[in-house]
Amino acid sequence: MTLTTRTKVTGAVLAAALVGSAALVSSTHDDRTGDGRAADEQRGSAQGGTGRVSLPEAKEGVPSRTATDWVSYGDQVAVVRVLAEHERPDPETQDEAAGAGTYVPRTVDLRVTDRLWARPSAAALPGAVSVTVDGWQLHDGVRERVASQDAARLEVGHTYVISFARYEDGVWAQLGSGAALPYDHGRVGSGEFAGHDVTVDAYRSALERQRVPGEEAPVALRTAGKTADDVQKVLRSAEPDPRATRPARATEPTDTFCSVASPLATSESGRHTPDELASVLTDLAGMASKPADASVLRSYATSLGAGTGAGKPDDTARAASVVAIERACGIDVGFLRPTDD
Repeated sequence: MTLTTRTKVTGAVLAAALVGSAALVSSTHDDRTGDGRAADEQRGSAQGGTGRVSLPEAKEGVPSRTATDWVSYGDQVAVVRVLAEHERPDPETQDEAAGAGTYVPRTVDLRVTDRLWARPSAAALPGAVSVTVDGWQLHDGVRERVASQDAARLEVGHTYVISFARYEDGVWAQLGSGAALPYDHGRVGSGEFAGHDVTVDAYRSALERQRVPGEEAPVALRTAGKTADDVQKVLRSAEPDPRATRPARATEPTDTFCSVASPLATSESGRHTPDELASVLTDLAGMASKPADASVLRSYATSLGAGTGAGKPDDTARAASVVAIERACGIDVGFLRPTDD
């Protein structure tokens, strides 16, 4: 297997990073989902998938939260219902499927119920597609759902508004983590979000807390509590970014912030030198969604003195980096210090 430059860790940590390139395990209630409750237990299906699937890592290749993002990078926007889910066996890790910390990928079958927007000259969206989404993590024989804290997981029985991109190899994929809006009962913000059932009010409150002043408001916030027709109106009034470069392929893996951060979790019991830790932190700084998080991660990485051996770790930046990673990924990274000084 070819290693990415982002995963510069050793021993068991490296193995865990390769086996479980997941976002985060959300087994507890996250306060950003308001009064959300745990979603229904996972339901399997013997039905076969439809269409072609994409790797979950590819979904963060482009921006996906605003109307500008959707019309710049997307091909089709549709209302879909999740009909079934399946494990997606990984030949690289199939023999280790029972191991602690193993990540199990998941695909979901979607039925398109309404088409809202299409990029000029875009390929037609099939009536049924399958996409790869967050799956499960195995811990001591117990399967736990993997779910990003600020994105829909796509659960069986729920309805969503999704922006899709079609890549040159024919793969249809969700544009990104910001490209799926809960849409149960015909209202944006009602349904599943971050692995929990949420109300429109809770959804809107979570989005308001995440909003960055001065930046374009996400589609989710602009349409919370409204209908698919309102989403359509927002998209029809949006202008593509002329600087946008559409990704060519969905099947080339791209690490996410949380998959890169996962080897730093204390549960991985790994050891890493100042150089290795600084390398991971630098990569995280380049992927952080918030400028403030990027700044503290980069400051702490620099203070470790990578390659010089003369670093004086910045404890203020270190503490802020701990908060940034744990808030984004829901993992415990301890004190985030090199472990083999």
